[in-house]
Amino acid sequence: MLHTSPTRTRRSALRDTFAGYAFLLPFLAVYAVFSLYPMIQGFIISFFKWNITGAKVFIGFDNYLRLFRDPVFWKALTNTLLYVLISTPIFMLGALVLALIVDSKLLLGRTFVRSTFFLPNILAVSITAVIWLNLLQPYTGLLNAGLHAIGIKQEIFWLTSEALVWPSIVMVTFWWNTGYYMLIYLAGLQEIPAEQYEAAAIDGATGLQRIMRITIPCLKRTHLLVLFLQAIASFKIFGQVFLITSGGPAGASRTLLQYVYETGFTTFQIGQASAASFVLLLVILSVSIVQLKIMNRQEA
Repeated sequence: MLHTSPTRTRRSALRDTFAGYAFLLPFLAVYAVFSLYPMIQGFIISFFKWNITGAKVFIGFDNYLRLFRDPVFWKALTNTLLYVLISTPIFMLGALVLALIVDSKLLLGRTFVRSTFFLPNILAVSITAVIWLNLLQPYTGLLNAGLHAIGIKQEIFWLTSEALVWPSIVMVTFWWNTGYYMLIYLAGLQEIPAEQYEAAAIDGATGLQRIMRITIPCLKRTHLLVLFLQAIASFKIFGQVFLITSGGPAGASRTLLQYVYETGFTTFQIGQASAASFVLLLVILSVSIVQLKIMNRQEA
């Protein structure tokens, strides 16, 4: 029987560790150059007054103080927070319902239906915006034409009404992104043992009771994962809103990322834009930490 000396074991462990870091090095180098370094530079710039062409002037926390005195910033932050709070449960419930539909054995052409629900997710944001701009136009839009066909004669201004602009954005984003979360739920559904449903059916449980007593509890980890991913994605909403409404009407749909974009590249207040970016980063980090603690507690 061969015995490995402790020294040889340590050398083997060190060699494996070195090999692991060697494989990670290309990724770490790219991450440091294109992500970490710009982040550090952005944080430093948030303490300066700078308009790209002129000299940087150190002003300390003035950019952050200006943010907190700026009503446009607070409006954009409020819009973003409300969107996260309202859209996240809608997207989660919608994705779960779609997953239950496409997982049903009674559904014909399940592969085709799954592809149909997922396909919008692969579209570029610009294409999605063009599609929905045409659908939501007053007088000529397909959605209003459909409402007229069923007897609703009033013209609805989806994108220029403060009361309807956010429901319209939620509808657009739901159509565009929910297929991705549907696939995550579908993977979770397929991990639930079929024996649990068979035992429940023998006991006389209805389809709704099986969903409430078996499906939803068994998908607890999937719920948390979808919640984590969707909340972060909602905080970063920008493209579809900017292309469809440009933040209108009267700033009613301006998001925090649009505020950062306009402050940095329209008025060229780069320092203040960097400060707003790091406020958003702190908000996302705070929410992520809470979600991770909940996930760890559930797994414990």
